[in-house]
Amino acid sequence: MNIAAVQFPVFNPYQKATVEIYVSGCKAACKNCHNPDLQDFNFGKELNIEELIKYLEDRKLFFDIISVTGGDLYYQDEIEAMHLCSTLKLCFPEKELWLFTGAEIKQLPNWYLKVFDWVKTGVYNENEKQEGFPSSKNQKLNQRKKDY
Repeated sequence: MNIAAVQFPVFNPYQKATVEIYVSGCKAACKNCHNPDLQDFNFGKELNIEELIKYLEDRKLFFDIISVTGGDLYYQDEIEAMHLCSTLKLCFPEKELWLFTGAEIKQLPNWYLKVFDWVKTGVYNENEKQEGFPSSKNQKLNQRKKDY
Protein backbone atom coordinates (compact mmCIF):
# COMPACT_ATOMS: atom_id res chain seq x y z
CA MET A 1 0.00 0.00 0.00
CA ASN A 2 1.29 3.44 -0.88
CA ILE A 3 0.85 6.56 1.20
CA ALA A 4 0.56 9.83 -0.72
CA ALA A 5 0.89 12.12 2.30
CA VAL A 6 0.49 12.57 6.01
CA GLN A 7 -0.97 15.98 6.73
CA PHE A 8 -0.83 17.67 10.13
CA PRO A 9 -2.47 19.72 11.53
CA VAL A 10 -5.94 19.63 10.03
CA PHE A 11 -8.92 21.14 11.87
CA ASN A 12 -12.00 20.88 9.65
CA PRO A 13 -14.44 19.15 9.27
CA TYR A 14 -13.50 17.48 12.54
CA GLN A 15 -13.48 20.48 14.91
CA LYS A 16 -10.49 18.89 16.64
CA ALA A 17 -6.79 18.74 15.81
CA THR A 18 -6.32 15.98 13.25
CA VAL A 19 -3.68 14.04 11.36
CA GLU A 20 -4.79 12.86 7.92
CA ILE A 21 -3.21 9.82 6.29
CA TYR A 22 -3.76 9.77 2.53
CA VAL A 23 -3.63 6.30 1.01
CA SER A 24 -3.05 5.97 -2.73
CA GLY A 25 -5.46 4.08 -4.91
CA CYS A 26 -9.16 4.25 -5.63
CA LYS A 27 -11.37 2.54 -8.21
CA ALA A 28 -14.50 4.69 -7.73
CA ALA A 29 -13.44 7.25 -10.39
CA CYS A 30 -15.84 9.92 -9.11
CA LYS A 31 -16.45 12.78 -11.54
CA ASN A 32 -14.50 15.84 -10.29
CA CYS A 33 -12.75 13.79 -7.62
CA HIS A 34 -11.24 15.90 -4.81
CA ASN A 35 -7.91 14.01 -5.06
CA PRO A 36 -7.64 12.65 -8.63
CA ASP A 37 -3.89 11.95 -8.32
CA LEU A 38 -4.69 9.55 -5.49
CA GLN A 39 -6.69 7.25 -7.76
CA ASP A 40 -3.31 5.84 -8.85
CA PHE A 41 -2.25 2.95 -6.58
CA ASN A 42 1.43 3.72 -7.34
CA PHE A 43 1.28 7.38 -6.30
CA GLY A 44 3.33 8.34 -3.23
CA LYS A 45 5.64 5.96 -1.43
CA GLU A 46 5.26 2.54 0.07
CA LEU A 47 3.86 2.54 3.58
CA ASN A 48 6.51 2.17 6.26
CA ILE A 49 4.43 1.51 9.36
CA GLU A 50 7.36 2.05 11.75
CA GLU A 51 8.09 5.50 10.28
CA LEU A 52 4.43 6.44 10.39
CA ILE A 53 4.02 5.37 14.02
CA LYS A 54 7.18 7.28 15.01
CA TYR A 55 5.91 10.41 13.21
CA LEU A 56 2.58 10.16 15.02
CA GLU A 57 4.15 9.30 18.36
CA ASP A 58 6.33 12.42 18.19
CA ARG A 59 3.17 14.55 17.72
CA LYS A 60 0.60 12.64 19.77
CA LEU A 61 0.13 15.43 22.31
CA PHE A 62 -1.00 17.77 19.54
CA PHE A 63 -3.82 15.86 17.85
CA ASP A 64 -7.05 14.12 18.83
CA ILE A 65 -8.03 12.38 15.60
CA ILE A 66 -6.30 10.16 13.05
CA SER A 67 -8.17 10.19 9.75
CA VAL A 68 -7.54 7.70 6.94
CA THR A 69 -8.58 9.17 3.61
CA GLY A 70 -7.22 9.18 0.11
CA GLY A 71 -7.62 7.43 -2.33
CA ASP A 72 -9.75 4.89 -0.56
CA LEU A 73 -8.73 2.31 2.02
CA TYR A 74 -11.60 0.10 0.86
CA TYR A 75 -9.75 -0.68 -2.39
CA GLN A 76 -6.45 -1.58 -0.70
CA ASP A 77 -5.19 -5.06 0.03
CA GLU A 78 -7.34 -6.04 3.02
CA ILE A 79 -4.49 -7.57 5.04
CA GLU A 80 -2.36 -4.43 4.61
CA ALA A 81 -5.33 -2.19 5.45
CA MET A 82 -6.14 -4.24 8.54
CA HIS A 83 -2.50 -4.13 9.66
CA LEU A 84 -2.33 -0.35 9.28
CA CYS A 85 -5.59 0.34 11.09
CA SER A 86 -5.16 -2.18 13.90
CA THR A 87 -1.65 -0.82 14.53
CA LEU A 88 -3.02 2.73 14.71
CA LYS A 89 -5.73 1.60 17.15
CA LEU A 90 -3.23 -0.34 19.28
CA CYS A 91 -0.61 2.44 19.40
CA PHE A 92 -3.08 5.31 19.87
CA PRO A 93 -6.10 3.93 21.77
CA GLU A 94 -7.00 7.36 23.14
CA LYS A 95 -7.34 8.90 19.66
CA GLU A 96 -10.47 8.86 17.52
CA LEU A 97 -10.04 7.02 14.22
CA TRP A 98 -11.94 8.33 11.20
CA LEU A 99 -12.31 6.76 7.77
CA PHE A 100 -13.35 8.46 4.55
CA THR A 101 -14.55 5.90 2.02
CA GLY A 102 -16.77 5.75 -1.02
CA ALA A 103 -18.07 2.36 0.09
CA GLU A 104 -21.39 2.04 1.87
CA ILE A 105 -21.43 0.92 5.49
CA LYS A 106 -22.93 -2.50 4.59
CA GLN A 107 -20.04 -3.15 2.15
CA LEU A 108 -17.32 -2.72 4.78
CA PRO A 109 -15.75 -5.75 6.43
CA ASN A 110 -16.69 -6.04 10.12
CA TRP A 111 -13.20 -5.17 11.33
CA TYR A 112 -13.63 -1.62 9.95
CA LEU A 113 -16.60 -1.15 12.24
CA LYS A 114 -14.57 -2.26 15.27
CA VAL A 115 -11.58 -0.02 14.53
CA PHE A 116 -13.09 3.24 13.28
CA ASP A 117 -15.04 5.62 15.52
CA TRP A 118 -16.45 7.57 12.54
CA VAL A 119 -16.90 6.48 8.92
CA LYS A 120 -17.87 8.85 6.09
CA THR A 121 -19.51 6.64 3.46
CA GLY A 122 -20.66 7.14 -0.11
CA VAL A 123 -18.93 8.19 -3.30
CA TYR A 124 -18.79 11.84 -4.25
CA ASN A 125 -21.71 12.60 -6.57
CA GLU A 126 -21.29 15.80 -8.60
CA ASN A 127 -25.08 16.00 -9.11
CA GLU A 128 -25.62 16.11 -5.34
CA LYS A 129 -22.81 18.54 -4.54
CA GLN A 130 -23.33 20.70 -1.48
CA GLU A 131 -21.36 23.25 0.49
CA GLY A 132 -19.70 22.06 3.67
CA PHE A 133 -19.32 18.51 4.87
CA PRO A 134 -20.00 15.98 3.52
CA SER A 135 -19.43 17.30 0.02
CA SER A 136 -22.42 15.56 -1.60
CA LYS A 137 -25.88 14.85 -0.21
CA ASN A 138 -25.67 11.10 -0.78
CA GLN A 139 -22.72 10.79 1.61
CA LYS A 140 -23.29 9.94 5.26
CA LEU A 141 -21.26 10.36 8.42
CA ASN A 142 -21.64 7.26 10.60
CA GLN A 143 -20.67 7.06 14.27
CA ARG A 144 -19.77 3.81 16.03
CA LYS A 145 -22.24 2.74 18.73
CA LYS A 146 -24.84 5.03 17.18
CA ASP A 147 -25.11 4.15 13.49
CA TYR A 148 -23.30 0.79 13.49
